[in-house]
Amino acid sequence: MKGSTLILRLLVVVVLSAVVALVAAPASAVTLIEDGQANCTIIVPTEQDATIQAAADDLQYHLRKMSGAEVPIVSSVGEAKGVPIYLRLIPEDTGLPEPLCQLERYYPDGFIIRANDRRMMLASPRPEGVANAVYGLLEDHLGCHWFTPGEIGEYIPKRDTVNIEIPGGYELQKPSLELRSPWYNGNVGNRLNDQERTQMSKWRTRNRAGGMRGYGGHIWHDIFPKSLQEQEPDLAPFYNGKRNPGGGQICMSNPRAVEIAARFFINLFTNNPGLDHYSFTQNDGAGWCECEKCQAMASNNGARMLILSNRVAEKLAEVHPDKRITILPYDGTIEPPEEFIEGHRNLAPIICSSCMEQIRPKTDDSNSCNRYRRRVERWMTMLPRAWSYDYIGWYPGPWPLFTKLQGDQDYYRSLGYTGIMDEYLGRDLGTDIHMWLSFRIAWDENLKVADLLDEFYLAYFGAAADEMRSIYEMFEEHMLSVGGTGEMMDVPRLYPMAMIETALNMIAEAKQKVADNPTIVSRIERDKNSLRLTNRWLNFWSALGKFRRSGSAADRQHVAEAGQAYLDFINSLDGTLTVGGVHRFIVQSELEDLNDPGTYFAEPGEFSYKDGLNDGGKSYQAKSRSGFVIGTYGLYLEPNQTGEVIYDIRAGEGLSFKDARLVNMYLFLPEGGHNRVEVSLDQGQSWTAAYEDVHMHGGMAEYDLTEHITGANQFLLKFWIQNTDKEIVGMDHWGIKGRVE
Repeated sequence: MKGSTLILRLLVVVVLSAVVALVAAPASAVTLIEDGQANCTIIVPTEQDATIQAAADDLQYHLRKMSGAEVPIVSSVGEAKGVPIYLRLIPEDTGLPEPLCQLERYYPDGFIIRANDRRMMLASPRPEGVANAVYGLLEDHLGCHWFTPGEIGEYIPKRDTVNIEIPGGYELQKPSLELRSPWYNGNVGNRLNDQERTQMSKWRTRNRAGGMRGYGGHIWHDIFPKSLQEQEPDLAPFYNGKRNPGGGQICMSNPRAVEIAARFFINLFTNNPGLDHYSFTQNDGAGWCECEKCQAMASNNGARMLILSNRVAEKLAEVHPDKRITILPYDGTIEPPEEFIEGHRNLAPIICSSCMEQIRPKTDDSNSCNRYRRRVERWMTMLPRAWSYDYIGWYPGPWPLFTKLQGDQDYYRSLGYTGIMDEYLGRDLGTDIHMWLSFRIAWDENLKVADLLDEFYLAYFGAAADEMRSIYEMFEEHMLSVGGTGEMMDVPRLYPMAMIETALNMIAEAKQKVADNPTIVSRIERDKNSLRLTNRWLNFWSALGKFRRSGSAADRQHVAEAGQAYLDFINSLDGTLTVGGVHRFIVQSELEDLNDPGTYFAEPGEFSYKDGLNDGGKSYQAKSRSGFVIGTYGLYLEPNQTGEVIYDIRAGEGLSFKDARLVNMYLFLPEGGHNRVEVSLDQGQSWTAAYEDVHMHGGMAEYDLTEHITGANQFLLKFWIQNTDKEIVGMDHWGIKGRVE
């Protein structure tokens, strides 16, 4: 390449004599497109990199859509015409600013844009950083935005001439957060077609998602598989009086757990040197080890998890000193250690906001928010950093909680958080914009949600901006006023039917204002479909609640019709990038449960029955119920009342129960009151107490009934509570499983 050698080695050696001249250079504009004609060429490395090539193609696409000009892409400087735009390549005569010799200034995927009237360079230590430079150029300097996935969400200003002016000749950007990875979970992804998945991925890339490379999900079942626990039973968790290979977590006090995990990570990072971190997070659910050594190890499961993780990180650091392992204070480990345990410098904790208020800001004065802040702030006295893991939108309705987003992120930054990994459980009106805002303020903490929204509404909805903004803000204000736990039972009060109808009427007015703009009409139609779907969900949920209370055939038919109407409509939206799939699955499951045979087990083999009891659940299948009042979250008991519910558990003709255990239990024991689980083998003429005055509260705990029912073809099962002076949720969920022969 005549007079110039292009170097691919990344930003290591700098000729400092060139620095002063470059930094002192005044701003000068570079013209990429002039009067609709290309005045530039994109130059990519000869050694192809898929990330850089995709960014080059996208830069070409945006310049074409912006101006109509076709900018060529080449890998040889000799083929370049006009202003060369180097992607990752650094001509050897380029004067580079001093920060480029300090790679940590870019970590992990920041970039530099260097420009004058002769050429432009977009460079970074990582290919992802080069892509971020492309999108930084397009968004920060040329006004492009990608509000939602797909072409419908693009905002690309039109201009015949495209000029770039970089003050001082160069721009250095490092993201504010090292991990920027909010994500739509499988409930959204499992219904996307290939084209939609590509659009969703491209949308994230354009909005500069990413950062640290790695994985942060549940993984102990892979590191300590059931087969290994069967070979080494002392690795298995001890609960319900025995070791349970593959049944939950692991024995955290076992030294072999450290050896096995350390070897796993050493091999992993040796074979995958491009990874920055990888998961060492517990399995989802319960099943924690209760052996004597674990109990003596530390104050609680959070403390034991941190000690185990520290030991693994220490061994890993001996071989790979800069690699991190990701841990998860969550569910059974969310409670921080009572004692002070300093977290290893190479831990990357992801702290989950589970089992708490999900609508109001983390700084709200509700009990669950106060408890969450106490936990988080205690954890952050011990941990080297943390990434947030909030749950977004477990509702079949709008999620325009934009103000809350700003407050939560400000709170996390104040504690020393360095990343976000929030999980979007559903996709509906507002969730894409919520995620877009997350991307933007995660990259640049100086950006404010309020300012970004001013830009969004006008750019996205045009002349309909005021009406659409009013709709989003109406739902946000109402949702913040009522709050929510993240459970489906919140939906009717979060999205009142009257408010849905008001929003649909406002959408009709908004469409009239932009009737001559098909793109904006399509955007409004997408929101309209989301609201119409919420309406159908509310119809279904109302019918289901009525049936759960009555158990009548007529009400069962209404549920079937409302559920099918919902499914027909949501299925019609497949391929439109409108909504996710979790609520489709829930409706399908509820419709299948309409034919549930209840507690009759006709076939030999394993049997099980579970009920969540929300809005009464399947309690209409009980033989009898008295005292309890059906409520939103289960079976309630008013003060000083006694409640009982009796189930008739039957095996098929000629069969008998070999064993049975209560599982997934929540049977409350009031302070000063009583509860019992009783069994009758003679249709209620006499009863035997299997458990008495025991608070049954879920997890992996099992309550054995075998000695009371073995050999029986049929038995009655009674849950009984005597309440004291406060209203309680007496039963929230219950289940039974065992074997019939």
